[in-house]
Amino acid sequence: MANSAPKLVALVLAISFEAVTWAKFDDHLGVASLTDSTFSNQSFGELFSEGSILMEEGFWHEAERVWTHLSETHAKNRVVKFKRAVCISEIGQDWPAAKLLLEEVTKGGLTKRFDPFNPNQMIPPLDALLWLANAEHRMGEFELVREHVEAFFAKAGEKHGSTEWASKILAEIRFAENQMQNPTSAEVIPMSVNSQNNETHPSLTADGKTLFFSSNRPRSNGTNHGRIDPNTREHYYDVYQSSLQKDSTWGEPTYLNLGIRHHARVIGSDAFGQELIVVDDDGWTPELKTTSRWERGWTVAEPFYLDRTIPLEGEIVFFPGKQHLIASVKTRRGEGGYDLFESSIDEAGRWSKLKSLGQQVNSWGDEMSPFVAADGQTLFYASNGLECMGGFDVFRTTKDANGDWTDPENLGAPINSVDDELAFVVGAKGEVGYLASRRNGNRGDLQLFEVIMRGVPALEKEVVILTLDAENLQNDEKPAALLVTDAATGKLVQHVKREDTQDAFSLILPAGGEFIVETGHPNLENDQPAQTPQQTQTIRKTVVLSEDLGPAVIEMAVEDVFPSILPESMVNSEKMNEGPIVIDKTMEAGNFADATVQVSTPSNLDSGAPTAEEGERFEGDMSENADSGSGHAGVDVNPNLGGQSQSEGEERPKADDRIQSIDMSAVDETVLQWSAPLTPLALAEANAGELVMAVQLYRGQVHTQRMNLTPTVEYIVAQSTIGRPVVRIEGSASDVPTTRDGGNEALASSRAMDVYIRLTSGLSERGFEKGRDYDVTVVRRVQPDEKTPGSFVTDEAHPASFQYIRVDVAVR
Repeated sequence: MANSAPKLVALVLAISFEAVTWAKFDDHLGVASLTDSTFSNQSFGELFSEGSILMEEGFWHEAERVWTHLSETHAKNRVVKFKRAVCISEIGQDWPAAKLLLEEVTKGGLTKRFDPFNPNQMIPPLDALLWLANAEHRMGEFELVREHVEAFFAKAGEKHGSTEWASKILAEIRFAENQMQNPTSAEVIPMSVNSQNNETHPSLTADGKTLFFSSNRPRSNGTNHGRIDPNTREHYYDVYQSSLQKDSTWGEPTYLNLGIRHHARVIGSDAFGQELIVVDDDGWTPELKTTSRWERGWTVAEPFYLDRTIPLEGEIVFFPGKQHLIASVKTRRGEGGYDLFESSIDEAGRWSKLKSLGQQVNSWGDEMSPFVAADGQTLFYASNGLECMGGFDVFRTTKDANGDWTDPENLGAPINSVDDELAFVVGAKGEVGYLASRRNGNRGDLQLFEVIMRGVPALEKEVVILTLDAENLQNDEKPAALLVTDAATGKLVQHVKREDTQDAFSLILPAGGEFIVETGHPNLENDQPAQTPQQTQTIRKTVVLSEDLGPAVIEMAVEDVFPSILPESMVNSEKMNEGPIVIDKTMEAGNFADATVQVSTPSNLDSGAPTAEEGERFEGDMSENADSGSGHAGVDVNPNLGGQSQSEGEERPKADDRIQSIDMSAVDETVLQWSAPLTPLALAEANAGELVMAVQLYRGQVHTQRMNLTPTVEYIVAQSTIGRPVVRIEGSASDVPTTRDGGNEALASSRAMDVYIRLTSGLSERGFEKGRDYDVTVVRRVQPDEKTPGSFVTDEAHPASFQYIRVDVAVR
């Protein structure tokens, strides 16, 4: 850290420069020239000292304007041109301009003894050759780089202070050439959210659906017009948010008013975008602050404070569980520059002292923009001190079983380039990442890029994002929190309180695991539920993530997992805690149309259903009582049956046991899905509108496998243009002897609820909200043996004909 005296001088200079107006634009170099009376009234020596101090303090834009003025008044002074070129290089936005100046600087003699604060110094330093090589490196001109580095070595000798830098440049171009000749399969694409200004510091939620970033674009509402950084002469940075659309494009960025008057740079968010850590930077004292989402936007950013052991500047990001953090801090005890440190919170709520991630992660350069992935084991960060292609590159390291960090891996080309790459982030699925880069620009502005990973290693451990929406529940039905424990070990996995702004619970679970999810328990004591004066009823459910699921983003309603959370009239409270729910890859958000099994169970989907009575509605109208519709549509035999598959070992009806269904025509043959044989019971008058789906299920089948619900969803959407659709889902089972847990009642329930979950999920994907845009009634039916028509136990039909799923739709 420089001493305070130069910084005080620089502060005075910056304040005086804030009144400077710039009027002329140099088209040749693409930078602003100053015609300012303040400069005109100062001597060359005074301006030389001012420019040098500004460079010492890192005010590169201010310093560049000083050297621009001096280069106009002292056009033959190569030292002035050299200093201007260094400023342009440090800004990093115009490598051709830097190269052009440095080519002029290096045409004459160069010295190994250079005093940067001596205004009488007329010969530029030998380092000018390396600055020229550096500019050529960023422009991909590797042969010229070698030529100028070799020229430096020829004149410098072994003891020159910049020989290490020269060797690093050569090593970087060798590494860059190798990476460019052997690129990974990743694809890097500019993002549509970019503007004509700078975009940087992307921050992504774990589900990959919300992106935060910083930009110095003028605000659309004009409120920051005139709010200019006196150093850069550009707009201050603001924080913006964009949401992933259904077509996988990013929506128009929205400005977030965080109450910050200067630069607002987002550093990171929590796993689901409810809290942000930002830097409030006035150009002198960057300060970490936090802001939280609320119903009307975001709170005014407040100073960040965790513990006296945690710094208030630099960059800090949390692990998904918020029990650990990574900090990028500049400290004398580090390896050099900004280094990465970690800290953990203990049971008493105290954060440990910062611990370095070690020499294998940190380098002599800077390690910045850390990001901890959703698995809590994978860390991405940017470094310019490790083996890089040029500038800052993105690296990946993981935490091993001993808690140590592995040797970092360079993500390689094309993710990295010969210019700066910063702030890499990636969602839980590990399929798409985002970063800020200076590549491919006419000028080297930072822009955001989308990275399609295509198999490039991302997360070390596969995780599943499970979001449970409570929006459709009444306030007194909504759990305050969910407690998730490992079913095998009983260890606490996650304690999640409901996100009030989104009315949902968001879980991060290891893929392939089995978990106990409980409602209630808003507070914990020593990882155990804390008893409250009014202890709410606990509802427990076993959730099994299928081994073939892999990393995924799953969206469900709370009542889909906990049907018994609904009013008692709709469920059987005696069985509310029974019955695991299995989630496989067909349940993933956006995969609804091709789903084969959305939710399945080893025994029954929801044994918490009520005791059956013939023809009863076990769940009733999910929103309001459905009005009776018109008559029903029948079913014609379709030789191209595509709705139902047969599992190995299942009992099929014999060919001579089949009968043709009643010859009735559907209202829309393209909508109706059916299978044969269907009994008259399945086609019975239900007074529920048009029969749009009826599928036969054979003995022993629990699930509605390979049932394509897309036509039904599209039919409901089409009917919504006429009025409010009322959907009736009926699941049936025959009352034959069974050893299945929950009996035939649960069998009928599981079939109905399977379709219910898939149907409501599909409509949600199309923007339809249950209770607002449509209503649902779920019915189950069990046919007792003694009431089975005699013809059904002879040769007219197979007894399993009583097992079916049907969907009727009415419009009111």
